[in-house]
Amino acid sequence: MTLYRYTRNQAGTLIREALESVPATPSITAAAAASTWVGLEAYRSIAFEDLPSHVVDQLRTDGMHGGRRSLAEAQELFEQAVPAEARGSIEGIEAVVNDPGIDAMHIEPHAQGGSADASNIVYGPESLNARIGDRVMSEAEVAEAEAYTLEVAEAATPGVTGDLAEVAGDTLETGALGGVMGGGIAVAHRWAQAQGFRDAGRHDLAEQAEAQMVEDAAKGAVNGAVRGTAVAVTQAVLGANPLTAGIGLVAPDAVMLLTQKDQLSEAEYNQKSLEVVGKGALATVLVCAGPIGWLGLAGISIASAYSKASEQAAGSHRTA
Repeated sequence: MTLYRYTRNQAGTLIREALESVPATPSITAAAAASTWVGLEAYRSIAFEDLPSHVVDQLRTDGMHGGRRSLAEAQELFEQAVPAEARGSIEGIEAVVNDPGIDAMHIEPHAQGGSADASNIVYGPESLNARIGDRVMSEAEVAEAEAYTLEVAEAATPGVTGDLAEVAGDTLETGALGGVMGGGIAVAHRWAQAQGFRDAGRHDLAEQAEAQMVEDAAKGAVNGAVRGTAVAVTQAVLGANPLTAGIGLVAPDAVMLLTQKDQLSEAEYNQKSLEVVGKGALATVLVCAGPIGWLGLAGISIASAYSKASEQAAGSHRTA
């Protein structure tokens, strides 16, 4: 026996349809929350050849005690000693290389014959350099220096990083988190629908809705993971901001629409295009609103599922 819901359109015609499916709202909400939770950054990598001349000059003299490195040696220092996070922007590089409060410190001190090779240089706070003096830096002190410059770099380049591995990790994390949250919200949406049917006395429809929860969880997880990955990739390429987040959240809808273009009439295609744009605008507002937006939209979606089920139960009929 199959259960259907019957409704009438504006002309009074009786229409048979299956239970309402879980809308895209839960997966968009989940992916938006995941992207902000992870703290996505745009990936940029400044090449040595693109550095301003004053930065190159600083790299050639840092830790040299009066001499100058060759350009090749300066490039090696740049690529080995300047944190990858800083190399995402000129501002980040300058914050490390040109800050008078940051020294190019010798791991093995110059006074004891330590070289000025890139492998023997670490950027760190002037205060730490003064405290160490003319002794060999310990591993803990090297780690302290690197942590300090990393913090400076991230503060100077909010939302931008030159660390590709970090961006890749954020993308995977966002996709996974979006999948978990997407599946959970989809189940909550269906549970609310089932409860609405049950409270209206339609236990048969409630049981049918509950039977779809496992399928909803799987679909919600996949959708949330896809949208989470899409928003992470979009922000890594275009830049991390609410607009690019909105684009990434509806990117799967846009791709699907393009693949169906030949199967749709011009009117249908235009209508669906407007729907995608509307979702994008909603997603952008959602990101701007932060936790209030995510929780609010998820709550509205779940409450709407309950109220629609309650209203529709009265007009539903069962047929074999």
